[in-house]
Amino acid sequence: MSITLSKIPPGVQYIFDDEVRVRRFVERQVMETFEGWSYREIILPIFDYADLFALGMGKEQAEMTYRFTGRDGKLLALRPEMTSLVARTVATRFIKRARPIRLSYSGEVFRWDEPRGGRQYEFHQIGLEHIGSDQLEADTEALVIAIEALRRLGLENFTIALGHVDFFNGLAERLELSEDRRREMRTFIDRKQTEQLDRFLEDYTDPENRAALCRLTTLTGKREIIEEARALVSNERSVAALDDLERVCLIAEELGIASHIDIDLGDVGGLDYYTGLTFNIYAQGLGTALGRGGRYDQLLANFGRPEPAVGFSLCLDWLAQLLAPEIIRTAAEYKNEVTRLSGAGDIVSVFKEANRLRADGRKVEIV
Repeated sequence: MSITLSKIPPGVQYIFDDEVRVRRFVERQVMETFEGWSYREIILPIFDYADLFALGMGKEQAEMTYRFTGRDGKLLALRPEMTSLVARTVATRFIKRARPIRLSYSGEVFRWDEPRGGRQYEFHQIGLEHIGSDQLEADTEALVIAIEALRRLGLENFTIALGHVDFFNGLAERLELSEDRRREMRTFIDRKQTEQLDRFLEDYTDPENRAALCRLTTLTGKREIIEEARALVSNERSVAALDDLERVCLIAEELGIASHIDIDLGDVGGLDYYTGLTFNIYAQGLGTALGRGGRYDQLLANFGRPEPAVGFSLCLDWLAQLLAPEIIRTAAEYKNEVTRLSGAGDIVSVFKEANRLRADGRKVEIV
């Protein structure tokens, strides 16, 4: 079979020159922020057993993995996300470590999706996981760290949209939906398909309640929308979710970070393992979320050790796209700082001078 050497598979990328400098800068700044909050880096395998990701992400999402058969006949998959790997590691290898456990990671993930223009199948995630605490302090810590990391990169025009899985679960519980019908409803809400949602609800409630539910699942804004939502729901589970969201908003106001926090009651979480607070991070100039995360208190039970946990990841690809112009400008200044030495003379003298300059911390280039 012949191939065209200049053509690469769709959805992957080669990265070079200034683009590499941008990505390394972003990765370094974010990982140093995580380290400053006592998160220890973990290096994870680039592939694992396919069943592992089905346990973590759910079977529907796991269908998006790139799978292949190992030489031993076992079905393997390139990692589509990192949290499942971290959860399995903590549940099986960190049993005796004191809780909470704070871990961070940085690396590529591979996930297939419906073909669309510009769609990447390879992404670089930088993230953290806080495992062993069910307290709101852990959720707050994740939010505070995400904001610090983005500000450290020079970003200010970003928003963290908070949601809560139990707000939706309370609505579905009240309607007495089967698991399949719950997934169907969740898809309509996730895609903001209000007309389809209204038709879906015809079998379960009256027109007035349908209108209220459709309104609820499109509510976004600041803390004030929580009060609007309280007037429209009464089930205990949804009300408790609103209580959690309001507490986080109040804490954010006290910490001076409320300007970055919004509420999105239509965020129903993209992965089956989310169980509580969820968030998506958006930045001006980017049409997709540059990061996402939330609480996943049931995931570790799939690996034999039930423990509460919360975490998030940032997409290095989107961060690099946003920050590239400024960092490349800095890179040009970096190039002007290089001392260039002629290699045409005595080679020993040239390298002695180069070593002297390097000992002083200078940047050199032999031309």
